[in-house]
Amino acid sequence: MGCVCLLLCALLESSRCSRMGALAGPVVVDRKVSAILGKNVTLKCLVMVKETVTQISWEKQEHGTTDTVAVFHPIYGISFQGNYPGRAAFTNPSLKDATILITKVGFSDSGNYICKVVTFPLGNYQETSTVTVIVEPTITVGGGPEPLVDGANETVAAVCTAANGKPEAVVFWETDLIGEQEETKISAPNETVTVVNEFKIIPSRFVRKRPITCIVMHPPLNTTTRIPYVLDVQYAPEVTVMGYDGNWFVGRQNVQLKCKADANPSPSAYIWSRLEGQLPEDLQIENDTLTFNRPLNHNDSGIYMCEVVNIHGHRKKQKVVQIRDPPTTTPLSTTVPPIYSTADITSLPAYTWRLPIAPSTLESVKSDNLGTIIGGVVGGTLFLMLVVIVIVMFYLRRRRTFRGDYYTKQYAGTTDIQKDSQMDVLQSNQNEPYTDYEKSERKLDSNNIFQDYPIEVQKSEWRNEDNINNRYTEGVEIPIDYYEDRKIPNVSPYVHDDYYDENEDDLVSHLDGSIISRREWYV
Repeated sequence: MGCVCLLLCALLESSRCSRMGALAGPVVVDRKVSAILGKNVTLKCLVMVKETVTQISWEKQEHGTTDTVAVFHPIYGISFQGNYPGRAAFTNPSLKDATILITKVGFSDSGNYICKVVTFPLGNYQETSTVTVIVEPTITVGGGPEPLVDGANETVAAVCTAANGKPEAVVFWETDLIGEQEETKISAPNETVTVVNEFKIIPSRFVRKRPITCIVMHPPLNTTTRIPYVLDVQYAPEVTVMGYDGNWFVGRQNVQLKCKADANPSPSAYIWSRLEGQLPEDLQIENDTLTFNRPLNHNDSGIYMCEVVNIHGHRKKQKVVQIRDPPTTTPLSTTVPPIYSTADITSLPAYTWRLPIAPSTLESVKSDNLGTIIGGVVGGTLFLMLVVIVIVMFYLRRRRTFRGDYYTKQYAGTTDIQKDSQMDVLQSNQNEPYTDYEKSERKLDSNNIFQDYPIEVQKSEWRNEDNINNRYTEGVEIPIDYYEDRKIPNVSPYVHDDYYDENEDDLVSHLDGSIISRREWYV
């Protein structure tokens, strides 16, 4: 392992020393030079020796032979040999700089070039430059051999060619369309290569005018070329008839029908016709336009047809035209209506004057008042809802504050009812005060209790004991004073529980169907 490491170190050091010698040796050149066909190329050679330089020359090695290209002698001057006279020259002729320029580079200029320096007394020094001739490809972009036609099978849409490149170029298409790329390479004897890339798609009228881009890359020159191309698809016409707005009426003038056609290539003919008969002779036809030069009449109603033709076919489109009656308008009256005297007429029927208003004006007035009418309806509805809510709240509040008798439904405070009833009894029976409950029971026959009711009711209905105990007779309203007289005089308005018999039924039916205790009558 140690021997391998030492060997690697020795090789690296040797390589480093070799590079340092080439860079800092007596002769400095560019080891590899790329020359573009037809352009100029410079071959550098710098002399860095301390000895006496007697001559500098360039030689070319090709097919095992060596030919002199250029010579610089400090006494005899400069000379060029072979096919280089007139194409080569020293850029700065001296014993320190032997750089030459070769113009109009051709394929024959490829090879190894040796810069040789002759010194005295140590001899010769030399270095070699390898020249490679690079050919820039010729780039062309175009359509396929056949035009693209809508509805056809897969067709070559575009072709990108990088011709006669050395070395070969990289060619491809950049696009978002669905298609297939097919590449072909053709080599030539001069070592150039032609690259052809075809882009194939299924033609459709919808991809017309869509751009695609051909990209050509030539690595030796470190260049990238982008060439855009717009697809062209041919198709039969797509026809639309325009101009009829549905408001053609008798007497209307200056109307026309226009035939719009989307076609590629452009339409070669427009043919106008009428489905149910011949076109009127007084109509003007000018390519895609049919003009009515006179006022319309009812005979102009019908089905008009436009046919468009190009190399890929013909298409038709029809338009139904209905001529309406002329619009009627009522002019405003300029006569002031007469004024009649009504002094001798006692009564007149109601009559509303109406001004003659044109329909168009009336429609505008209606549309202007529509918002006001809607606002009034909404406001009235909200006002009625508010009134209903106030009435319901008032009714509920009154029910909660009712404190009258359960059966008479009269609103009166408990204390006031007792006072009024006792005053009526005292006023009607001043001479015979009640001393106990039994005596007050015997006084039920007195007319003072039933003073406001008929005699029949007093004798028949109210003397029934069941009615008296239950305090309710169907169909007859019992007076309040009647119940007030049955109370025990000169006692508290709240009767003690000992007053009621334990065996007596304490529950009494109520007007609304409920049952209530007797004690609640006096509470």
